[in-house]
Amino acid sequence: LDSLLQEIKMGSKYRAVKAVLFDMDGLLLDTENIYTLGTQTILSQYGKEYTWDFKAKLMGKRTDEVARMIVDHYELPIPSEEWVVKSTAVYKELFPTVSALPGVAKLVHHLVKSGIPIAVASSSSTPAYQLKTTNHTGLFSLFDHIITGDNEKVKNAKPAPDIFLHAADKLNMGESISNCLVVEDAPLGVEAGINAGMQVVMVPDKRLHSDHTSKATLTLPNLHDFKPEDFSLPPYPYTPVTHVIFDMDGLLLNTQNMYSSVSARILAKHGKEPDWNFKMKVIGRRSEEVAAMAVEHYQLPYSGEEYLQIHESELYALFPTCDLMPGVERLLRHLKKNNVKIAVATSSARNIMEMKTQTKHTEIFSLFDHIVTGCDSELVKSKPDPQIYDLARQRFSDCPDSDKCLVFEDAPNGVVAGLAAGMQVVMIPHHKTGKEYLLPATQLLSSMADFQPQDFGLPPFSSDNSS
Repeated sequence: LDSLLQEIKMGSKYRAVKAVLFDMDGLLLDTENIYTLGTQTILSQYGKEYTWDFKAKLMGKRTDEVARMIVDHYELPIPSEEWVVKSTAVYKELFPTVSALPGVAKLVHHLVKSGIPIAVASSSSTPAYQLKTTNHTGLFSLFDHIITGDNEKVKNAKPAPDIFLHAADKLNMGESISNCLVVEDAPLGVEAGINAGMQVVMVPDKRLHSDHTSKATLTLPNLHDFKPEDFSLPPYPYTPVTHVIFDMDGLLLNTQNMYSSVSARILAKHGKEPDWNFKMKVIGRRSEEVAAMAVEHYQLPYSGEEYLQIHESELYALFPTCDLMPGVERLLRHLKKNNVKIAVATSSARNIMEMKTQTKHTEIFSLFDHIVTGCDSELVKSKPDPQIYDLARQRFSDCPDSDKCLVFEDAPNGVVAGLAAGMQVVMIPHHKTGKEYLLPATQLLSSMADFQPQDFGLPPFSSDNSS
């Protein structure tokens, strides 16, 4: 009765949902293209061609089943066990490069912030899961449970419902199994969800024939098009903005790896290794503060000033080579074209910022209405204090209200600063950034290329530049 009343209140199109279960391959991570590349690499050794029609039959199956079917279908002169060995070697090289698919980070983050239990239910083995998620540990830290195909409780592979039933059990759904929503890309996964008595949202490969998608409760082109309220889940809470303020390091420019590599080399000279939790505490702060904190934390034989001098002498040679992060140029040009005012608020000093931008990025940075740096005469406190974002807001010619400004950040300290300034914050973090640092953000993305301006009432990308 409670679920029915909630559906009526929310105006839901479908049965109310209390938990969400996600497939992984081809749904959360773009592994299907890597599977295709890896499989064709091996088949080419035998003069065979991997066709889409046959691939569609394999989607969602476990590794041992896939190997047996490929060997039988192509009549390969090797046992299925040897196929597993060959394919594992190829995938080991390819999987760490896999990217998250559109809308994934945004939806997962929103569900967790809204208190909705979520789990991954993947046919991948545990070693394969670990390999594929190497560069997505932060994203997967958001899930309550990860169920893999080699779990002893999963006796039968998809299309049997075992994996989804076990995931529901781990989420303590009890008799509310029918209130679980499965999100899948593969026909076998859709069948498994239906066999478990659950509703299924399908995000299929666009090449998949409609015959393979008709059983799903709802079919979508990507997860950006998923509307949580359709299933009585809390809607996205974003509100319209008129101005956008960007952090710089690790957000616009790929300089964070430079900072990390130089720090690691200095620490190695003293027999020490980088502490990721410490990095999370200092990233986004001014360099003088970071240097003093690093010397104390690692007990290095330097003063803060000496450490900073050693650190910067190496970095200065690297900064002019830095590149723009994915999606940055497209978004900046789009906002400028649509007369949306934009600014930078960076903890870097003005001379350091120029060192990073003048060689390759002068024209792009000329698009900003203004740039506030860490050495600004009016700036007293650094991130996580909100002063730098408030100062950037005040310097817009029309001085908008705080709630009309959207901040883009990669660092936890920057997120805290933006929120404290009364602004919404889109976080695009390093892939290792864990759950506790991700949750405070207004929106989470895996890349700026995945940003949808219309989420915040900004003009959407036109079809000719949205690819």
